[in-house]
Amino acid sequence: MAQEILILGLNPAWQRLFFLDKFTPGEVHRISKVESYASGKGINCGRVLQLLGGSPLLMHFLGSEHGSRIFDELSACGIQQAPVWIKEPTRICTTIVSDGESTELIEPSPLLSEVENEDFIQTLNEYWNSTQSVALCGSFPKGFNVDLINSLDFTGKKVFIDAIEGIDTWLEKGVELLKINMQEYCTLCERLGIPLVMSSPQFWKMSATAVLERLPIKNLVVTDEDAPVRAFRLVEKKFQGIQIQPPTIQMKNDIGAGDSFFAGWLLADSQGFSFEDRLKKATAVAVARCEVERPWNLKLDRVGELEMALADAIERLE
Repeated sequence: MAQEILILGLNPAWQRLFFLDKFTPGEVHRISKVESYASGKGINCGRVLQLLGGSPLLMHFLGSEHGSRIFDELSACGIQQAPVWIKEPTRICTTIVSDGESTELIEPSPLLSEVENEDFIQTLNEYWNSTQSVALCGSFPKGFNVDLINSLDFTGKKVFIDAIEGIDTWLEKGVELLKINMQEYCTLCERLGIPLVMSSPQFWKMSATAVLERLPIKNLVVTDEDAPVRAFRLVEKKFQGIQIQPPTIQMKNDIGAGDSFFAGWLLADSQGFSFEDRLKKATAVAVARCEVERPWNLKLDRVGELEMALADAIERLE
């Protein structure tokens, strides 16, 4: 039976979340609350997608005690997994949350061996032919042989990417969505030799058109913290750009907001939403995520409320 979507979240983490009333570097802090759970871009996306009604299959590298904890936690909540077990331990990500601000301390990713790379491609091939939609989330572990996935046949597949490094071949083959943040967008433009004349009122139209003309990307989305979320595409070679300003909320934790946005877009795409409605759905999911401590604690009725509030918030970029 074909999976709705295969999520490649190849660099997971065991998350430690520390809550402080006030965080001051160089000071001794007494932590008011600590939480630990499975995390990483692929895991966050998969869990939110499942909550929204999707049925993802998550493929990731897992190692040692924390890898086992991640597998057990996701199995308990019904997430389908295709793990590749590795020798080195899964990294730990420590996040300090204080007064609505988040500080992340991320350990280096594990180093993969040649045998573990071979295990990965063998496992991936077991699912590839029956998978119609593939989502690549985040960075690759150290030692990952990107040539293994670059050589795959993408014919008949919808590919969604939330990453920036090691994806050039994927972009050249053609993708349904590239979702990146503003810093990553600048990196991509520089890589393509596209001038970044941000002082120009036509900056977005000129730069996004240049990206979309050079790469077969159907939908390009750029997020930028509290600034508007922008989405671009070419329809019959004509530029279409829209943006939406997320509403002001009481922020609890914004780590993983982009992963939740990605999950919202994936669901909206699978349900045949319009270009504008995909942006509204994804933005509503991301905002709802920031109102709770963990990504998958968001309330579906709150997502619906935010979608209603954003109904007339779309602005067109000319």
